[in-house]
Amino acid sequence: MERTLRVTIDRNTWPKPPALPAFPAAFNPTMDNWDVSVPALLLTIGYLTTPSHASGVSLSEFWAWVRYLHAVSGSPELLLTRAFHELDAHQKTILSDDFGMGAPIAWLIEKLNLTHVADGRYFIQRMATQVGVQPTTPKKRGPGKSPDFVARDASGVWHVLECKGTQTSGAYRAHQLGSGGRTPTGAVAQKRTIVFPHGYTGQRLASGLFIGVENGGVQSSLHLIDPEPEEPFEVRADDMVFADDAIARAATARALRLAGFPQASSAVSAPTGVSPASRPTVGRHETDRLATVEEKRDRAEYELKHRGDRDRFIAEGEYYRGRKVEISLPTPLNVGHRTVSSLIVRYGVGTSFLDQLREFPLTDDPIQERITALDELQKRTTLAGDKTGARLQIGTSFVADISFRN
Repeated sequence: MERTLRVTIDRNTWPKPPALPAFPAAFNPTMDNWDVSVPALLLTIGYLTTPSHASGVSLSEFWAWVRYLHAVSGSPELLLTRAFHELDAHQKTILSDDFGMGAPIAWLIEKLNLTHVADGRYFIQRMATQVGVQPTTPKKRGPGKSPDFVARDASGVWHVLECKGTQTSGAYRAHQLGSGGRTPTGAVAQKRTIVFPHGYTGQRLASGLFIGVENGGVQSSLHLIDPEPEEPFEVRADDMVFADDAIARAATARALRLAGFPQASSAVSAPTGVSPASRPTVGRHETDRLATVEEKRDRAEYELKHRGDRDRFIAEGEYYRGRKVEISLPTPLNVGHRTVSSLIVRYGVGTSFLDQLREFPLTDDPIQERITALDELQKRTTLAGDKTGARLQIGTSFVADISFRN
């Protein structure tokens, strides 16, 4: 179930050598046609839209399958069906945002050999708590907004990404990406919030996805630029251990939540209180904070101790605990020569990883120094799909897959 998406890159927005970052060797400097697996793309959307830190019930991990599997047309190119293109404006915006995140991240996982991807807002809050600074609270939109994602690749280099998506036009995408100058706009302004030290700095990208409609006469395309950064939140070289902690917690918490361990996820993402930004204080507030920490520890330990309630399954020869859900499709879907009436989605965390996490569910130390199984999460994230389904895997510590059923 593959579709072709045109990827264009404006190399002129990169600094001239020897200034950094250098234009990536894996990027085509003009245009590339990317054969994207639709199931793998939807797995990526479900993964990214599951927050690293959240409370309550979330349907985001299954939203991509229930909502979007019928949104992609049967044409060779990645296009929307006419029915989904004609949704009301609010629903179209949600779809555009979701695909606008999923497509560039799925492409960059392959091109930049990414290992972890974290929400930019969570990364800033957790880092600030660890290094003892009080950043300006990132806005949810506008120039002060934190970047959508922070990512680390297999070589330890860090990348910052702001994502946009639209169904309106290529011209509107250009407006979303924005421009520089004395008053930067759009994604150019919104991604100017995290700067890494020399030797760790990778790409600083803004991406825009325009999604066309079947029989609409306009091709879908993904466009990437490299705007000039500013330095509102600087990560110093001697604080990189805390950057590693923040992105490891983001990946671990998201994996646990997807696999059905919400209490352990909350304990990992915010070990010092209600939120990732919680920190020691005084008086009644400190008493309340400590009580919250103790309650979170108890709930996480109980959940990990009784993990036998979760499904146990094998993927690629490794054992996992998590969730397995069968979803009946509202209408059958043609995949090649098959007619698919349902699908099975599985999210699992490695059993050895859970063993170690049970010993330190609420440690406030850099988590990668306490839980050696996190080394498995340092390996690259892989995405693969074919006519039977798709799989997203991070080392042997987390797996998400989908299988089509007749």
